[in-house]
Amino acid sequence: MASADSATQTLVPESQTPGRCFYGAFLAIFAASRAIYFLLGLRFDASGLSWFFQFADPVLLRERLLETLFYLHIQPPGYNLYLGLILKLFPHSYAAAFHVMHLLFGAVTGCALLYLMLRFGVRPRLSFALVSLFAITPGVVLFENFILYEYLLSLLLALSAVFLYRFLEQRGAVWAVCFLAAQFCVVMVRNMYHLAYFALIVAAAVYLTHRNRRIVATCGGVFFALVLGVYVKNYILFGQFVSSTWLGMNMSTIAIHHLTAPEWERLVASGEISPATVNPGAPIAAYAAYIHMPEKTGVPVLDNEQKSGGAANFNHAGFLEVQKLYMKDGLYLIRHYPEVYLRSLTKAWFAYFLPTGDFPFFGENRARIEGLNRAVNVVLFGQFLDASNRKALRRQEAAGAGPGLILFTGLYLLVGLPALVIFGVWYAWRGVRRRTLPLASALTLGFMLFNILYLTAVANFLSCFENNRYRFPIDGFYLVLAALALEHILRRVGRRTAAGHSSGSTA
Repeated sequence: MASADSATQTLVPESQTPGRCFYGAFLAIFAASRAIYFLLGLRFDASGLSWFFQFADPVLLRERLLETLFYLHIQPPGYNLYLGLILKLFPHSYAAAFHVMHLLFGAVTGCALLYLMLRFGVRPRLSFALVSLFAITPGVVLFENFILYEYLLSLLLALSAVFLYRFLEQRGAVWAVCFLAAQFCVVMVRNMYHLAYFALIVAAAVYLTHRNRRIVATCGGVFFALVLGVYVKNYILFGQFVSSTWLGMNMSTIAIHHLTAPEWERLVASGEISPATVNPGAPIAAYAAYIHMPEKTGVPVLDNEQKSGGAANFNHAGFLEVQKLYMKDGLYLIRHYPEVYLRSLTKAWFAYFLPTGDFPFFGENRARIEGLNRAVNVVLFGQFLDASNRKALRRQEAAGAGPGLILFTGLYLLVGLPALVIFGVWYAWRGVRRRTLPLASALTLGFMLFNILYLTAVANFLSCFENNRYRFPIDGFYLVLAALALEHILRRVGRRTAAGHSSGSTA
């Protein structure tokens, strides 16, 4: 049996040993590209801070942070904690502070992806070229200038993979704890990552630890207890054993929203669904006739009907009852009218394969680089028809545009992303079976594939419309798979070329 060290040498020839120069060159390109985008007019967009439903009132985050986080029920507390700390530290320059943080996130994420490619045996120049191209694409830069958790998640997942590789390679407890800490942050930031997901991660880390298992188990137990505490707190306070109570409202996205107007009117008239579940963006006052409005609690994040900027406060205690209405109607439609849910699935998978930059909330930033964004969407992603006008797209769908709608999504992504997953599974399986792939590489690759499949399934079966945004945090993992696939092809071509030269000289 080949040792892990010899297998690593097989993957990374001595002449291609990774050097610091590639990280330095990447950071130089990263900095230069950001300067160019700044000259093109891109600015960090922090406007969503005041109205995105995922965020608590910024005034409360700045002035009553711990109380607001404790009574927050529509989201896990992690990202709002991050927002609150920045708002406290930089009350008058928070947009600039968020921008600096996102720049750091992007630079570190790129270095992490470069590290993974190099450790997986991808030649340095190819790794450098792919990571640099990825980092300067308009979609990545637009997310970098957008205040939402996707950019932070992409960093946390990339670091998780790096820490896991280092742990498996060195078997050190420190790297295992770093891996668990990064995954803990993922779960506390994004409600898509469930308690069961984290339990599996902790169990796997403890199982794979050979030395200092007690330390890893203790740290993993502490992290798990903290996540469990959020679930228990929400159960005690709000009657739901969840990290986020938004799933009920999400039923509008995957079911109720896909009813046609005549269907909705008929179902309401027959009493099958409630007339209240028509507009999930409405403030709590719109539901007063359908729910029992709760008594005031004295806690602003639960009592205020609006945030300080005028947007609806979806963490209002009354929305706990509203959620039940949406959940009841959504489950009823899925059970009795499954064709409505099939419409949701179609739109979800369509949106999943949209290019990264094709997201309507990028607003003025995307308008400033629309020509570049469209060119990249056509050349790199195969989106031959512009899908930015979603209302026009829905009208075409309603008119029966049929297969022609596929030209509005990313055709290269539609074919390439599933192909990369299949390649990754085959590559890992073949490497393990032939014992040519080190354990650290095989398990880290398995972790990446697991996260791709997990997030893809959760996003596409439980949400709709913004699924390319949900995909963004795992785009880095797709990039690593693409690098592995290209390296594999180049090696095969090289071996065949060498074999042809050898047979020619022998003849």
